[in-house]
Amino acid sequence: MRVWQLADGAPVGEPMTGHNGAVNAVAVGALADGTPVIISGGGGTVRVWRLADSTPLVPPLDLPGWVRGVAVHGNVIVTATGVGIAVHQPALAHPMR
Repeated sequence: MRVWQLADGAPVGEPMTGHNGAVNAVAVGALADGTPVIISGGGGTVRVWRLADSTPLVPPLDLPGWVRGVAVHGNVIVTATGVGIAVHQPALAHPMR
């Protein structure tokens, strides 16, 4: 995955890698503290990225099923897999440093 600036088409940060399969779901939002984020789901992995520089904010969340959808609202991530729906709160329980 890659984020591009609309104004000039320049890439933002490095490409976002780390899924164990194709990325099937992407959501953009802001966490409760106002941090703009991208939530991506692919294979059985959900990742949380800081929009400003494409760095991961938390360790990958590994799920037993294929991720088919993601959403973010405040500090809550909602994930839909092939077999169910999971709600993860808070989204930044263990922030990466």
